[in-house]
Amino acid sequence: MPDPMPEGPGFTAVGLRPLSGGEGTGAYGVNDAGVIVGESGSRPARWDRGGHPTPLPLLDGCSGGRAVGVNAAGVMAGSLVAGEHLRPVCWLPDGRVCALQLPAGALSGTACRVNARGSILGNAMWPGHRWRALRWAPDGEVVELATLPGDGETQGQDLNGLDEVVGSARNGSGVRTAVHWTSSGKISTLPPPRRTTACGITDSGAILGDGVVWHRDGGTVLLTGEPEFSAGQVVRITGPGVAIGWGLTPDRRGVGARWDRDGRPTVLRPLPSDAASTCFDVDDAGTVVGESVSEGTVRPVRWDADATPRLLPSPAGITAIVAQHINANGTVIIGYGFAPDSSAYRGIAWHRS
Repeated sequence: MPDPMPEGPGFTAVGLRPLSGGEGTGAYGVNDAGVIVGESGSRPARWDRGGHPTPLPLLDGCSGGRAVGVNAAGVMAGSLVAGEHLRPVCWLPDGRVCALQLPAGALSGTACRVNARGSILGNAMWPGHRWRALRWAPDGEVVELATLPGDGETQGQDLNGLDEVVGSARNGSGVRTAVHWTSSGKISTLPPPRRTTACGITDSGAILGDGVVWHRDGGTVLLTGEPEFSAGQVVRITGPGVAIGWGLTPDRRGVGARWDRDGRPTVLRPLPSDAASTCFDVDDAGTVVGESVSEGTVRPVRWDADATPRLLPSPAGITAIVAQHINANGTVIIGYGFAPDSSAYRGIAWHRS
């Protein structure tokens, strides 16, 4: 793999090498120390700053899997493939793999978030493809998060540092609504304007849903874009309360957006020669990462405080496509590109220069 290519002031791009051969790589989580986790081929892996991979071990009877999150201490969360089902696991900082136990009767499960304490959020599937949200304590004890009356399905979407969870739940009539779980697992529906799911929660208790932020004191902030765009999907909220998402302009072009804690929007425009933009993640300082799109071309981009789109560079041998995540302190961005020599998609890490 060639040496990283500098962008000049900004970020340096590094291709994430595969564990073997020409297999593809994917990066799904990065912590503030720059530890990157994901998969190489169908195997879970982590990468150092130089893009060198280390395989993460499997449980007996498992054929592969992926790591999707890593906390500041280096605890990693993910899932392994066991026949037709998935098994939720965590890897300790020294690389040892630990099974996360599922409740009796559950057939399959995934782990999707790990917080600073080492608590892990996941979801488990029962017969009939019925899903329930779970949380594992740092010691591995599983907590089944409560359901709404009627014992409907639940899905956990995000976990904060206080072990609170947000997501969605169905009632006995099958209607899905946004919900919040306390650290003890007690469930409550979120107040009007209610949405079908909540996708993010901060340690201060700000909860992000489609087009709205609910605050712990009961206040709500609507996320709109008129007249520049109609708000569409929201995806992330920072500790300081900045939210990001995207919508449609009056001429039906997609455009990224960032809202301050009072709900005032800033449009995140595409690169000058492109037609549309989408954003996927934001750091605590408000730097946003995503993609800039023209007909037949997708390019990775970041927007800093001034909302000017800045193209992220490609490593030698890889054409960068999308920036998907940025760590909280803004020092590492991860995404992917395409490597023509192996006809495979490869993970990319961008390190702040």
